[in-house]
Amino acid sequence: MDRREYTAQVLSCLRRVTWDEREAIRAELDGHMEDHFESLRELGYDEREAEERTLAAMGDPAEVGRELNQQYTGWGWVIFGRIAKLATILMLLPLFLQVFGSTSSLAEYLKYRIDPDFSGRTLFLEYAASSTFPPESVQDKVPLLSGAEAVLPLDIRLQVGNDELRVFRVSVGETEDDTGRRFLAAEVLAVAYDRIPFGVVASRRLGEMTLTSQNRQCTAWCGDFFNASDWYLEIEGTVEIRPGDTYVTLSQDLYGEPFSLQIPLPEEVAP
Repeated sequence: MDRREYTAQVLSCLRRVTWDEREAIRAELDGHMEDHFESLRELGYDEREAEERTLAAMGDPAEVGRELNQQYTGWGWVIFGRIAKLATILMLLPLFLQVFGSTSSLAEYLKYRIDPDFSGRTLFLEYAASSTFPPESVQDKVPLLSGAEAVLPLDIRLQVGNDELRVFRVSVGETEDDTGRRFLAAEVLAVAYDRIPFGVVASRRLGEMTLTSQNRQCTAWCGDFFNASDWYLEIEGTVEIRPGDTYVTLSQDLYGEPFSLQIPLPEEVAP
């Protein structure tokens, strides 16, 4: 009999343990025997002798298995524990729905944390046909691109206090201002959320930022349009750029803790 066979015989005697408990016992037995085996090897025993003495020191595997089996209370408590976990989840679900308003809001929040570019398109274009778009608070701040000529998926993250700012896409294309002047612009999409799941994000700090062109001659507002949730921000901004620019800068300077983030542009911008 070797150490692996010894462990298998001990485990075969267990009837009142879960799979996790069984694996924990396996790891404990293997670790204890390995330590004993290595100690004997350091004393000069060869592998065969060290193996035999280790198994002898462990005792009869059937007896060890019976003693371990008596230490567990049986499946009744295991089943009770699992029912208690399920009941806790069911009790908390209405609270989550009350906080987020609906399962769709909760799903959207989780998607933003896991894969913010899940929509595959500009966040706010779907609101363009709405009579309330853009909100009065940000009218004329962010001219949307009429068509993206180049798109660059990103995953740039910056810790800002207790929050995480995550830039996930930048697009380049033409747009126009309220005078009808057309120009090349970069559109940045990002999200922000508290690093602790379901924590409240600092909307006053991350809800309004500044986008700056590479030559620093053009600046624009960048932030959260709708303030739809306390748990995440949908951030967008568009700034004028020049052909050949390679980056724009997203920044904020509030509360004595300024930050700045350089965002690369698609290579297609080059002339």
